[in-house]
Amino acid sequence: MDLSNLSYAKGDSPRSPKTPLRNLPKTDRPTEHKSTPIDTDASSGRLAYEKQDGQLSSSLMFVLSGGEQREKLFLHELIKRKNIRSLRALFLSKKGQGLHPCQMQDRWSEIQKSGIITIDGFSYNICTIDKVFLLTDVDEFYEQLVLILQNTTSQNNAQWIISNPCFEIWLYYCYLNNPTKDLALIESLNVSKRSRKLKALGNKVCKGGLNPCLAFEKMKSGIEHSKIHFATDKNGIPVLFATNMHEMAQYIINVMDRTMQEYKSFIEQKDKHREQFRLKHDNE
Repeated sequence: MDLSNLSYAKGDSPRSPKTPLRNLPKTDRPTEHKSTPIDTDASSGRLAYEKQDGQLSSSLMFVLSGGEQREKLFLHELIKRKNIRSLRALFLSKKGQGLHPCQMQDRWSEIQKSGIITIDGFSYNICTIDKVFLLTDVDEFYEQLVLILQNTTSQNNAQWIISNPCFEIWLYYCYLNNPTKDLALIESLNVSKRSRKLKALGNKVCKGGLNPCLAFEKMKSGIEHSKIHFATDKNGIPVLFATNMHEMAQYIINVMDRTMQEYKSFIEQKDKHREQFRLKHDNE
């Protein structure tokens, strides 16, 4: 199965209100707006995500994740959105334990029925979402994923991003590109132990470890390396050391560079700041 075909499309969800709400009283009715998203003060009771005419359009992606930590750190630039205007990410997982694939599928189905995504007390209308990703590990969930991918109607218009054994394999590809050598110890392990071992190997195979925050700057390398090693089995599940995270990463770069070359500028600014820091340090 081609995982890239399982993608969210605007307008497919039932019962979708026109505009997302942010702490609105139940009696208030949302109004309709168009174009660029802006954040507002939660205490004002205004819309969390308005679209105003005549402003540069930006995109909104929603990530429902099985893991709650490293995945969120990888996307932190899009979640905090201090330096990036073209794309914003809404991130949802389950605090303290994450979500397994069937729980993720059920959660997304509930969201589609309600038409609303609620995160940290703020609500967003799913008709404002441009792309939805369901981010999961194979780990010990192989059988769940087989059932989910076999039932095409259960995809509910979101794209599954699956990493084997876990998200760290994507982080590895952002830094390195020789998994059969660097991660050979994992192949002989029981499925239940592979993810933990991969996380432990990160600090050994890569100086500074597989830092999820810095990996955002290394997405182009990650895409190149991940594509080389990507393959799926007969059930459409990525094989060991494979992930289709390169599809999500390419989407992010494409959107950011679509109008303002913002990803390119972001990398250039990061490199400039590091060079300035190095020069300052050398002169002290």
